[in-house]
Amino acid sequence: MKLNSLLILILLISFHAKSDQIYELIKIPNLKLYKTDDKGIRFLIADKNFSAGVGVNSVNCEKFEESKIKSKFLITKKNIDLYDANFLKKVNLKFIILCKNLTISNIPAIGFANPEMKTIILNINSNEKIFQRVIHHEIFHIIHKNFENYFNKNEWTKLNNSEFEYSQCSTCKKDVGLEILNVTNGFFTQYAKTNLSEDMAETFSFLVINNKNIQKKIDDDLIIKNKTIFIKENILKVDENFKFK
Repeated sequence: MKLNSLLILILLISFHAKSDQIYELIKIPNLKLYKTDDKGIRFLIADKNFSAGVGVNSVNCEKFEESKIKSKFLITKKNIDLYDANFLKKVNLKFIILCKNLTISNIPAIGFANPEMKTIILNINSNEKIFQRVIHHEIFHIIHKNFENYFNKNEWTKLNNSEFEYSQCSTCKKDVGLEILNVTNGFFTQYAKTNLSEDMAETFSFLVINNKNIQKKIDDDLIIKNKTIFIKENILKVDENFKFK
């Protein structure tokens, strides 16, 4: 009986130690390690609902059903596998959190990047096609934060029509859809029109998952074509071995 109690106590201490270590690293409570892949990325899931941060950076997300963990992890892992270990190390991405009903400042979100904590958070109860693309969108925010000098804002702004102005925030427009536009006019999605960083991230995400439909949009829209050239050239400054599809 004493031996059993001792074993339980050891397990509890180990569990709390790991939870505390995760919190110390990324300042988000109620997380547990699900997997660590061969590239050193740690996939975390919500052990309980969690809240972190304040104001515009407040993050809330919920624990999701055990039955959904494996499928969403495999989808996420498949997309992370498009990057090699050296690139992920260079851009300083280490943690990916999977949870459901993600909100940022009480606004529903599909993903969120926290470059300071080397972390992206993904909302698993999202359209699968959008979910996969948002993975790359959030990765770009990590890249952008760590290599801002490569992604000159003035150069990017000049690629747009001279009369265009961004909204300056991602929630200032009512229509901020993530579906690809039929008529692009320089932007893959409505969300890309909200601010410069989101425009870059949207462009990068479409390049990573490039297909015939995406390539046609690039070929038919000179502004988007120039934006894709800009993104490709500067990503290669981050890592000369990076390969787009």
